[in-house]
Amino acid sequence: MLALLLVLGACAVSPPRHLELAASVTGLHVQRNELVDGAGKTVRLTGFNHSGAEYACVEGWGIFDGAADPTAGMASWAGANAVRLPLNEQCWLGLGTDPRYSGEAYRRAVSGLVSELSARHFAVILDLHRSAPGTARSLNQEPMPDRDHSLDFWHSVASTFGHSSTVLFDLFNEPAPYAPENSARAWRCWRDGGCVLHSTNGGGDYVAAGMNELIATVRATGARNVVLAGGIDYAEQLDDWQRYAPEDPAHNVAASFHDYSFNTVCAGPRCYDTVLSRLAAAVPLVVGEIGPDLDLSADAADAHCPPDAVHGTAWATTAFDWMDAHRISYTAWTWNTWPSCWSLVRDWSGTPTPTWGAFVRGRLAHG
Repeated sequence: MLALLLVLGACAVSPPRHLELAASVTGLHVQRNELVDGAGKTVRLTGFNHSGAEYACVEGWGIFDGAADPTAGMASWAGANAVRLPLNEQCWLGLGTDPRYSGEAYRRAVSGLVSELSARHFAVILDLHRSAPGTARSLNQEPMPDRDHSLDFWHSVASTFGHSSTVLFDLFNEPAPYAPENSARAWRCWRDGGCVLHSTNGGGDYVAAGMNELIATVRATGARNVVLAGGIDYAEQLDDWQRYAPEDPAHNVAASFHDYSFNTVCAGPRCYDTVLSRLAAAVPLVVGEIGPDLDLSADAADAHCPPDAVHGTAWATTAFDWMDAHRISYTAWTWNTWPSCWSLVRDWSGTPTPTWGAFVRGRLAHG
């Protein structure tokens, strides 16, 4: 792997051009249980995801899903200062994918979008969303990152963005070792790797990379960017996050939680006021994904979630009230114009969807 790492380090694109940014997103680092800027002022990141770069390339038709530069519309939403970009390790590394949309072309496109977002004073969270071991195509989310490619991915990403203090690294979207099991075995797999899991992409059994390995890979490049580590059971189970907290020599780790109305492990005030409050008192907590109020199960919503599946904002109001009261950072799912329940916008100028989009826009403006 060392030879590949050296090659990737050599071919990594140059860091995005540093622009004069608002103080609220420059110099981001962890101080006790808070994100702070270069002046030591507490920072709360609030915004949205922008989906597409995790699947368009591997499906063979593009890099992003929609406008090449959606940033003007994003900037029109008052109160938004963060965008989370889901990425694909095969597309970034150029492994078995169309070179028009992968490898150098993909890296330059992502770097360009990060630069545009930086110019508009957004912090950017880069998320390893799709991965696959061996030569399997990363069409589905895996339960954990793999030692085949995920370490190479983070070495290259950290080499590219390691000097940009407005970029954060979300190490793996939704870890789910042995899901839905909450056990010492699952948490050790999450932290230490080395466990053998079965690929959801037809790649057979593979050896997982743990959070400690991913952080060590990032830090080996000299990058000190804030890293996010989502809990197990699809970033929903954080009960033992502190007990198994990953090691970071830079002391720049935050916890990530995903909140959906169909959550079964951590759902609502009972969990917010116990598990999440305890964790947020110890480390920065970022809600990397939060979705609308649905009357569907997780499986049903994943298969098909039409716009009329959003049935109000009662659940979302409870969640956002708690986040606002505790100054928790969040990025809502998602700034895309899909004809589905997940979309925040109808068009790339930023017209909000009637329920979910209008709700999030209002909360951003007044949060």
